[in-house]
Amino acid sequence: MNDWPKSVMPTIAVMHRQRYVPAFALFALLLGSCAAQPDHFYGLSTLPAAVVPPSTGFNTHVILSISIPSLVDRRQMTVDAADDQVVILEHERWAAPLTDLITQTLARDIEQRRPGVLVADRGFDQPGIELVRIKVDIVRLTARRAGRATLEAHWRIEGRAPPTNLLGGETFSSPIEGADYAAIARAFSVCVASLADRLSEKLPSQ
Repeated sequence: MNDWPKSVMPTIAVMHRQRYVPAFALFALLLGSCAAQPDHFYGLSTLPAAVVPPSTGFNTHVILSISIPSLVDRRQMTVDAADDQVVILEHERWAAPLTDLITQTLARDIEQRRPGVLVADRGFDQPGIELVRIKVDIVRLTARRAGRATLEAHWRIEGRAPPTNLLGGETFSSPIEGADYAAIARAFSVCVASLADRLSEKLPSQ
């Protein structure tokens, strides 16, 4: 049995309603705001965009491995802001893990520049096919809206014939031409293509 006096009970009910109804309304408003803002997804492009005829054969197999900073190793796009701040854009997202996007794009970029090269993630035990390993450590990957995209990478290229053990590093930068977030993806594609230019130059010739 409820021991509250009847004269008090309506007051308590009103207090509870006043306490919880605004919170529920705020929660509904937040849900509506999230639903009203759709996610946008971005990828990276092989550059240049010209179609290259498929190679009829290859004599060099490259195993490519990539690492990127943990700060940007996420599905959300990140941009630099003032005072060393980084903005994580919840609704501007990469269409796949960024490490995968960079690895796949860089692989296609290298193959486009060196027709006799196949980039794959596993070895092929075939005579006449030379194995080369490329390890790329991307130590900086930043973008600032209306500014520039920057990719700083260190790499190691190892091969047996001819004996190769090359260490290198360079910073690549591209202007972000456009106010939309797709412009950031385009600028990163240019940086990856510039990295592919450099690695292709360093690959041993067969």
